[in-house]
Amino acid sequence: MSGWLMSRTSKSVGAAVVLVGGLTMGGCSGTGEESSLIRNFFTASRVNDRATLGNIAMVGFSPQEEGTVGSFDVENVTEEQRRSLRMRELATAVTQAQQDQQEFAGQMKVYQDENLDAIARVIEAERGNEDVARRDRDVQEAWTTWREESQGHSRTVSAAESDLSTESSVAQVSAFDPNNPLDVQAFSGELVTKEVTITASVEQGDSSTDRMLTITLQKVELNGPDGLIDGRWVISDIS
Repeated sequence: MSGWLMSRTSKSVGAAVVLVGGLTMGGCSGTGEESSLIRNFFTASRVNDRATLGNIAMVGFSPQEEGTVGSFDVENVTEEQRRSLRMRELATAVTQAQQDQQEFAGQMKVYQDENLDAIARVIEAERGNEDVARRDRDVQEAWTTWREESQGHSRTVSAAESDLSTESSVAQVSAFDPNNPLDVQAFSGELVTKEVTITASVEQGDSSTDRMLTITLQKVELNGPDGLIDGRWVISDIS
């Protein structure tokens, strides 16, 4: 299943829905927001409408690789599952990791400045795959440790940023409003998840087959200063 990450678009959801509304898909059973969202998704995927897809999905359904869905039946919709969002906690972890990295970089710079000539000789010997002079061996050992710890800080920052990006990815799409941009990472709230099982008629080339697909829908409910910010449902996975 193709899973390329969709980028946000500056166009409003309303405009996206109007665009998709001009296209039709016959034979879709099931009612409510699940069917409407899934119908719009498959229609937009069929014509590679990235503007619409960017507003309603985080995955794609490539016509070339997966085919196109001509119709579908909703077989089951699970109960909603909820968990607390960790964006604020993870944002704090990113800030702390960055501060630790900056503090360490300052200490490393002091050591480097105090041993500049010896470090230059060590680096030159290492590049030439030569033995380091006896007088520089302590510096080589220390500088190796400094470099390893610096790389460790870089990995820590990268991991913290990746965790935050993953946690906030749904919120950025679900709560996106061009008329009221939000820094979703500053909010607490809940991630709501449900799964929709469908039987889809998938057309590829001259053939058509029925496939059972499980579509994961997610949205966020953020605790805003003026009350609840209820995000829209987005498609986050298809299997």
